[in-house]
Amino acid sequence: MPCRWSSREPSTPWPARWGERASDLTDGRGVDIVLDVVGGEGLRDSIRATRGSGTVAVIGFLDGQSANLDLMDVIWHQTRIQGIAVGHRRSFHDLVAFLDEHHIEPVIDSVYAFDDAHAAYDRLARGAFGKIVVKVS
Repeated sequence: MPCRWSSREPSTPWPARWGERASDLTDGRGVDIVLDVVGGEGLRDSIRATRGSGTVAVIGFLDGQSANLDLMDVIWHQTRIQGIAVGHRRSFHDLVAFLDEHHIEPVIDSVYAFDDAHAAYDRLARGAFGKIVVKVS
């Protein structure tokens, strides 16, 4: 079962070794993906929080653009580190206008209620043609 946890969880002070807390919350398995907006030295906790073959998506660098990493953690966890670049708001608006002008719509394979998210993951594992939508509300 997926475990959702935020570093803002009231019982855990930030940034107190949250990688260990993530491991505890997943019975030692680690999380599938970490969305890391902190970067810097916090990247070490992100790597330690992942399960084997987990992913750290580096989105920002509030703590700095450089990190001193123990590469053994990366190798041991077989962690994939993926940089995510985001554009500015104007680019997003231009994209939406282009899609609208040319009547481009995504291909939707299936739609699931939030309570049926496990079924959506099962569908994803079987292979979908198009997007799988999970409705939040």
